[in-house]
Amino acid sequence: MANCITKVTRNITKCTGYNFLRASRSWNKLSSTALLHDDAATSEGSMTNFPGAKARYTESLSFLTPSSKTEGIPVYRVMDKKGDIILPDSDPNLTDEQLLKMYKAMTSLNTMDKILYESQRQGRISFYMTNYGEEACHIGSAAALEDIDWVYGQYREAGVLMYRGFTLDQFMNQCYANSADAGKGRQMPVHYGSKELNFVTISSPLSTQMPQGTFL
Repeated sequence: MANCITKVTRNITKCTGYNFLRASRSWNKLSSTALLHDDAATSEGSMTNFPGAKARYTESLSFLTPSSKTEGIPVYRVMDKKGDIILPDSDPNLTDEQLLKMYKAMTSLNTMDKILYESQRQGRISFYMTNYGEEACHIGSAAALEDIDWVYGQYREAGVLMYRGFTLDQFMNQCYANSADAGKGRQMPVHYGSKELNFVTISSPLSTQMPQGTFL
C-alpha cells in the first residue's frame, strides 16, 4: 500500500505540481515590481470566502487585543488567489528543492488520506481521521520549524510528521497496529509519534498539547 501511494504521488507531482510551481516562480520574478493585484485591492477580493466564516485578508502580521476593531480575525496571506506574491518583501524566496518537498508532502498526505479512509470504511482498520483541506497548514508550519523543535500535534496534523520524514510504511504500521508499529499496537490509529523526529505521541482530547508543551 505504501508503494501504491508513492507511485500515485510521484505521477501527480511530475505531471502538475512542480511545473506549476516553477512557472509561478518565473512569473513572479518577471513582475515583482507590480504585485498589488485587483483581488487584493477590491473590497470583494479582500474578504475570505469560506463556508461559515467571513473575515478580511491581511498582508501584515500584528497582535489582536480586545480593543482591536476587526471584522473577525483577519486571515494572513502572502499570495493572492491567482498565486502571485502581493508584497515583494513578503516573498520567502524558497528554493525549488524546498517547494518540491512541500508540494510532494501535501500530495502524499492527500493520497494517503483517501486510501486509509477507504480502508477504515471497509473495516480493515478501526479508526481514521483525514487531513483534507489542512495540508498547507501542516507543511507550512513544519517548514518554519527546525528539526530539533518538539511538536505536540493533534490527530489532523500528520503532515508535520510526513514533512519531517515519517515514512509511508511507518504510517501504515501504526494504523494497522502490526508488529512493525513503534507503539506495538497500543495506540488507536492516527495517534502517531516519533522520538527520532521530535514529535510527541498524539493525544485524543483537544488542547491537551498546551499543558503538555509547557513542561517540555
